[in-house]
Amino acid sequence: MTAGAGKAQIEVALACMIYGMAGIFLEYIDGMGTGSILFYEMLIGAVTILLYLLWKGRLSELRLKEKRKFLLLQGIFTGLTFFCYFAAIKLTCLSVAVLLHYTAPVYVTLLSPLLLKEKISSRSCLALFLAISGVIMVVKPEIGISGLEWDENYRLGILLGVISGISYAAVILNIRYLKDEYSGMALAFWPLVIIVLLTAPFAAGTSGATVTGNLGVLLTFGLISGGLGEILYTEGLSGIEAQVGSILALIEPVSGIFFDYTLLGVPFCLNTCLGCVLILAAGLLVSLENIRGLSGKSRVRKGIS
Repeated sequence: MTAGAGKAQIEVALACMIYGMAGIFLEYIDGMGTGSILFYEMLIGAVTILLYLLWKGRLSELRLKEKRKFLLLQGIFTGLTFFCYFAAIKLTCLSVAVLLHYTAPVYVTLLSPLLLKEKISSRSCLALFLAISGVIMVVKPEIGISGLEWDENYRLGILLGVISGISYAAVILNIRYLKDEYSGMALAFWPLVIIVLLTAPFAAGTSGATVTGNLGVLLTFGLISGGLGEILYTEGLSGIEAQVGSILALIEPVSGIFFDYTLLGVPFCLNTCLGCVLILAAGLLVSLENIRGLSGKSRVRKGIS
């Protein structure tokens, strides 16, 4: 592994750890709805990315090209993903939300044969089975998760967590379609701008006193997660293979669960732990399948040459 690849992997790993801290920031934001929180986080994140590109002299990367409708869809899917994910964190807990969110690679595996004409293997089917089993264990209604009561809010949180995973899968599939047209930084920046426009009405309904009272947390959340996290993740992915990045992305749910337990004091039950293991194993299987396929293509090219 080269020094450049090692640096890129560290950047992606750090970004995923930052993303795993979302529940901590949400815990300390009072009196604001999910839409309003999204507005300020994405606004601060977009400004941070804009200043970063200006500093690097790379503003030209943001130039709009073809496939603008799909870029708009990217913003809508990304906004839906964050909205459902944050709401799921509030209604359940970080552990539950992040695990359901990270069923996305399974949906990608299931949908890619239909949308991208990619083949599905027996290993992918096994990953799907493991992920579904893990979700069932995590959301088992008889005992709830981590001692949380199985009530109406909890059920809504579970539903939103599942939707966040599905919409995140749509984000991943759409990125595959757009990656040849737009740079990574453009794909990070423009969806944030679209989310800001979509969530502006929610922000308008939040009083100035409430925003001022949460300003410190909002600024930190936006700078670290919306800005620094996006820059590290995008820049890191540009230096490594996407399949390696998908494996490193599994750091996010692990770190989210760690922060949930150590900093927020949410207790674990056995079902949560076992479900976590199954979902992470499913994500790892999907990633390893992608790497194996990539290696096979590489060997074919070498044989041809």
